[in-house]
Parts: sequence; structure tokens; C-alpha cells
Amino acid sequence: VHHAMPVIYLMLVIHSAFLAPVGWWTGPTGPLLALLIAAGSAAALLSLAGRIGRRRKVGGTVESFRDAGAGVTEVVCRLESGWKGHKAGQFAFATFQSLEGAHPFTIASADRGDRRITFQIKALGDYTRRLGERLHHGQPVTIEGPYGRFDFRRGSAGARQIWIAGGIGITPFLAWLESLQGAENVPDADLYYSTRVRADDPFATRLEALCKALPTVRLHIISTDRDGALNAELLHQRHGDARRTDIWFCGPRPFGDALRTGLARLGMRRMRFHQEAFEMR
Repeated sequence: VHHAMPVIYLMLVIHSAFLAPVGWWTGPTGPLLALLIAAGSAAALLSLAGRIGRRRKVGGTVESFRDAGAGVTEVVCRLESGWKGHKAGQFAFATFQSLEGAHPFTIASADRGDRRITFQIKALGDYTRRLGERLHHGQPVTIEGPYGRFDFRRGSAGARQIWIAGGIGITPFLAWLESLQGAENVPDADLYYSTRVRADDPFATRLEALCKALPTVRLHIISTDRDGALNAELLHQRHGDARRTDIWFCGPRPFGDALRTGLARLGMRRMRFHQEAFEMR
């Protein structure tokens, strides 16, 4: 689909150029229309030529992969020397099969300086559901990135930090927690992780181990089968007295929207809601 869109756009441009009424081009909006079409055509051609993001692309290999459980495939890639590293919370486009094209995944590990990155990939569609069957050790991979600014260090000074993850949205927080191991300046934060069944979750034990080494990061695992859904009322009850609040959310958009609107309705004071969503492509 991603490869087809530029072709479809160019076909529509040709169709418009030959069949559009003359008045479209001779009217006052004609030059603007021509400029927009030219810009779109240039972008389409760049996409077809594979030039978008080329400077950020680096090759590598699949070093290991495994079924982590609950429909999650863990993939570790070793990248070539062109990789300049990443910040915890960023994502990258990974191409495991050239015909399939690139897909965006959060980098679920901290930068250790060894050019290794880890993806935790949830089976959310046909491609990701079958990914584990298509991988093999030593398989070539192309990574484009890193991108993104999901970083708690960009928060307001003195604000209470609340981190919220829904399902596979825990991945940037895994990278955050890894990056803070042994660090001098660890924030005071509450991390809420909402999962369907705590007993079957592939990340809960890892989260507990990481947070145990970070006394100022308090972990709250919400198992919805037992505790019910995490909601704005609970968050407001626990943190509504804060003078300023920075909320960092990664998870399904409806979940984040419900929390945002609910907290605003309850009067959460001076709240900044940073949201990383899964709707880029």
C-alpha cells in the first residue's frame, strides 16, 4: 500500500492535468493549484526513488528473535557503523523484507553504545502476526531513524511525572527505565501499566526488576481482568493535588483521549498531556 500511494497520486495528477476544466488553471487559484500539484509530484517521485529518509538509513542483521508471549515478538538487531545511536523513547522504521517495506516500531531498549537495538513487536495485523515465521538469524535488516521526541526530560521543571502505558505502549518506558539504570538524576515518577492479564503479561516481571533498582519510580500494574480499567477518576484521586503535572502516555488513542478529557473535566491543574499514538501509518 505504501508503495502504491505515490503511483496513485501521480496517476491522479495526470488525470487532472488533461481532464480538469480550463477554468481551474486560468482562475486566481490556478497558480496555487499548480504549485501544490508540483510539490506533491516531487514528493511522490522522491518516495518512489527511495530517497526519503535515505540519510537516516543504516543496514544491519537480525541477531536474535523470540516469541515473548501474548502475541509479542522480540527482535534484537545489530546495526552497522553508520548508526549514531538513539535516545530512549524514540522509534525507527524497520524493513525486514524489501517487498513488505518499512514499518515503524518503538525502540524498546536503551542505547548501550554497541549498535544493538531491541524491538518488542505486537501482533496487531497480518504482517506483525506472521513476522516471527519470516525471520531468521543473520537476516539483513534496514533501519531508518531514529525519530521522535517522547522524552520525559522535556517536561516542565518541578512538575509531577505520571507515566501511563497501555499494552504494547510500554515499549518506550522500557527504554526509559533501562536508560536510568545507574543514572545520577532519576526523576520522581509514577508508572502505570495497564495490561489485560497480569499473569500472562510478557513485560511485568521485567518492569518490576527495572523499577526495583529505581526507588523514585513507583510501578503500578493495572490488570484489567482483576482491577478494572485505569481511569481518570483514579488518577485524579491519587495525583489531583499536584500543582503541575506532566503526563506521558503511550497506548491506544481512545484510551489516551478518555484519560485526557476525563482529567480535564475533573480539573487536574496545570496538566501537560504528552501522547505517543499508534496511528502514524
